[in-house]
Amino acid sequence: MSRIDGLSPLFERDRLLVVRDPGGLADQLRARYGHLDVAESDSYLAAIAALAERPACGLVVGVDPDARKLERALGGLRKAAGRRTRIVLCCQPSGEPVARSAQAAGADDYLICPARGRELDEALALTPSRPGTGPVSDSQADAQPTWEEVAGLAEVLSGLTADRDMLLERLCRWISEAMRSPDVRIVTATHTVAIGDDRMTPALCETIPGTPQPRGQIFVGPRAKSPFTGLDVEKLRHYTRLAGHLLETADRQRVWQSAAFTDEVTGLPNRRYLLQSLDHLLKRAAQQRFRVTLLLLDLDGFKHFNDTYGHAAGDELLRESGILFRKHCRQNDIVARYGGDEFVIVFWDAERPRVAGSEHPRDVQKILQRIKKNLRSHAFPRLGPEATGCITMSGGLATYPWDATSVAALIERADEALLEAKKAGKNRIYLVGGQETCQRNEDDKAPPDDSD
Repeated sequence: MSRIDGLSPLFERDRLLVVRDPGGLADQLRARYGHLDVAESDSYLAAIAALAERPACGLVVGVDPDARKLERALGGLRKAAGRRTRIVLCCQPSGEPVARSAQAAGADDYLICPARGRELDEALALTPSRPGTGPVSDSQADAQPTWEEVAGLAEVLSGLTADRDMLLERLCRWISEAMRSPDVRIVTATHTVAIGDDRMTPALCETIPGTPQPRGQIFVGPRAKSPFTGLDVEKLRHYTRLAGHLLETADRQRVWQSAAFTDEVTGLPNRRYLLQSLDHLLKRAAQQRFRVTLLLLDLDGFKHFNDTYGHAAGDELLRESGILFRKHCRQNDIVARYGGDEFVIVFWDAERPRVAGSEHPRDVQKILQRIKKNLRSHAFPRLGPEATGCITMSGGLATYPWDATSVAALIERADEALLEAKKAGKNRIYLVGGQETCQRNEDDKAPPDDSD
């Protein structure tokens, strides 16, 4: 390949001539039309002289919006190139009015930079090629992804349901590999994730499409060895559109997953979510050697209230009780509706105790005392005169790994303790083995007797 400053050397093969390259276009042409020689000229006059030495099969002429002599130069280029040579103007978006006006002076077409591959094919009436193989068909025209890029996409797809930061980090790494740039930053309305230098000055930027508004932007830092070409710009556009589809799919999956794991009445996690989360938690507890305590509880006399005030009132009682349980537990504890009027609370320590002498499950007993107290004093408007002080709970506590070492066994042992609490008169919480915890206050009243 040569650069023309005056007259160009002769070539044995056909060539394209790029005049006043508007920015990386010559490299894009070399990559797309490997069977042609691509030469460059810095000026219109040098290009006319080069064409006098040897014709070109096509000219791509960069448009400078301030170039007042463009129309006159086009006349000279057309005369030197001949009528059979395609002349295509290429300009930045701001130069489109100039290109449109100058087209009548001798150009066959004009394109906006960065030009897409197929747009170049149509404007120049050329067929692209793969390096070393000559021309290829239109179906082979688009650049093929490498195996590394395919593998990176597979990794991104495998993490669609992962945490949003993790998904965006995988997208960053995938785009970094594809663009061969160590620095990539993705910015959305709620997250900013970067690999490499997060303060880099981007060389490329594309907007992530979305509905009804864009989802964010992808910034790619410069490459150390070679500048980006038009093909790179086109690739990033494709990858950005694909990133938009991936983020939209991830959001849909989160909505579906939330619906599948949420109890419709209380808004709490449901039994399916509880079993899955508890399985992961016990595996983690086995590795990190911490204990997990499970409380299986039900609302005493719920059937009586449901039959007396109706199912709507019963649903409201369940919903308000669930809110109360969630409010008085720690952030990392799991509160779920198990079924009917049964709830499960899973207590575990995300961090080591901060207060000397604090110990699990003794801290759990304090939480349970607080829940019982607030449940007893809570007013349930739908229950009329029985609104305050009428709802109590009974529960059974089982702790991993002492009472059980599997999810099913832990729930079963807690259920056994719950039955003991019910037999003892309700409004009690029993540990496995029949020992009562959480001392009851004298003003705790017995719930209505029913068959539940």
